[in-house]
Amino acid sequence: MDGEEKRIISLEMIDELEPRVAQLYAMLEKAREKLLKRMDGLTQKELDYTPDEKRIETIGTLLLHIAAVEWSWIFEDIDGLEMDYEKWKHAFSLREEIPQIKGKKVQFYIKRLAEVRKEVLERISDLTDSHLGHLVELDHAAVSIEWILYHIIEHEAIHIGQISILKRLYQMNA
Repeated sequence: MDGEEKRIISLEMIDELEPRVAQLYAMLEKAREKLLKRMDGLTQKELDYTPDEKRIETIGTLLLHIAAVEWSWIFEDIDGLEMDYEKWKHAFSLREEIPQIKGKKVQFYIKRLAEVRKEVLERISDLTDSHLGHLVELDHAAVSIEWILYHIIEHEAIHIGQISILKRLYQMNA
């Protein structure tokens, strides 16, 4: 590295959480860090852009979707709570066949993402590593809490890629 200081990249663990729970939470945070980096500098036109209104989500819709799905897996699937449809319906616009969310500033999405993540941290702070193997019964399968946390990370990562592509498509067509 010719005298340059080497950058250290690692997961930042929260000491108050048990080791495996802390590791999964650190991975959630790393994915969120990447998402927020992709969101940096997004214009209103980029947030509202889609090449096909009926088949492809806008970046804004995807951001709301990421928050809604995270909330759903933790609080609906693990805890059995019911999601507030009015609050989250635009996170599933194409499935619900309603107009996609538009006109919201980037701060709206950042706030929603942060609110959900704060609730999730509060919820999983009660988990021990032994809880991670607990199975949650869904309609189609039984999944472990550990798998749910992994799936939230995977889900966000996939949508980060979609957001990156939509951003590029917008810039190519602008």
